[in-house]
Amino acid sequence: MPPRAGRLPSPRIFPGHIDREMFKVNVATMTGASLRQLPTPPIGADRNLYRVVPGGQDVKVGDADPVDLKPGMHFVTAPQNVTPGAPDGARG
Repeated sequence: MPPRAGRLPSPRIFPGHIDREMFKVNVATMTGASLRQLPTPPIGADRNLYRVVPGGQDVKVGDADPVDLKPGMHFVTAPQNVTPGAPDGARG
């Protein structure tokens, strides 16, 4: 339904989560680099960002990759380099 004359349409809000931290944005598409800036502190270059795919394999989001946001999307981060048996973030 179109907005009535004189009324502006309300902006669409896209809520989601990055590593269980909630975010809300009013843009439908963001790059990976922009998504990385949403948490406090921002996601460091030593971690990868992934879009969670329920029932499927999560998809890595590169800094230049555009992401079409949908309400309730979830993203997770993981260390870029993983050494089996080492603490989180340790490098081999």
